[in-house]
Amino acid sequence: MNEKTEQVRKVWDDQANSWYAQRESLLADSRPVHDWLVRTVAPQHGQRLLEIAAGPGDTGFLAASLLGNGRLVSTDIAPAMVEAARKRGAELGIDNADFRVIDAQQMDFDDASFDGAICRWGYMLMPDPATALRETRRVLKPGGRLALAVFTGPAENPWVTIPVSVMRAAGHLPPPSSEWQPGILALSDRSRLQSLLDGAGLSSTIEPIKMTWTFANPEEYWTFLVDLTALGPVFRGLSAPLLNTIRTTIDARLSAYTGADGITLPAQCWGALAIR
Repeated sequence: MNEKTEQVRKVWDDQANSWYAQRESLLADSRPVHDWLVRTVAPQHGQRLLEIAAGPGDTGFLAASLLGNGRLVSTDIAPAMVEAARKRGAELGIDNADFRVIDAQQMDFDDASFDGAICRWGYMLMPDPATALRETRRVLKPGGRLALAVFTGPAENPWVTIPVSVMRAAGHLPPPSSEWQPGILALSDRSRLQSLLDGAGLSSTIEPIKMTWTFANPEEYWTFLVDLTALGPVFRGLSAPLLNTIRTTIDARLSAYTGADGITLPAQCWGALAIR
């Protein structure tokens, strides 16, 4: 495992417990994305379905009941996330799932061993998504379907552009680079995503999926940023005074999205169906 991949693994190992603790609210807000992925991959009775970068596994678990005597293989690069998914599966009574620690950029599955694959918010965070997509194609059977979701651009996702812009203005994040860097909006360019899918030899269609993040108050949103997103390690690396200044600025920018029911932040993903 190279250094960049190890860094990714560590981030999500560190956040696994928080993802499990917040599993119900995360699923509720992101349910339109889960539902699109399951509907699009169209799991059938008796099939074998791979979930890539599964986190706590909820997308795969929604598909598991449609597999009948088929099998879900829930995978993640972070061992702690795999354990969170195992625990979540037991909680939901899922009995047709296996759990594996797998780097999607180098999978040890046989060629053509899955009927379908799903990946929610995974490829954008990988150091080498091109290799991961080629690996995904390799393990799919001819005609096998991959359904994936990644976030679209800054304008549609203020939930992340607000903190990123504040951190960049304060000099705590580098400016955008033309070189590939994994991140929340790393595959927001539709043409780049299309190029990666084409390069992997997958026939694909791409469409937008809208969702909404909701928070009772700024404290809840702040906890979400620090404990559940890829920005967390950056925030945790700041001194208390700097963090307080950053947070005050972010809280002020939330006012445009705050109402009587709390904070409502729109979000949008690209949903791609890719067929081998």
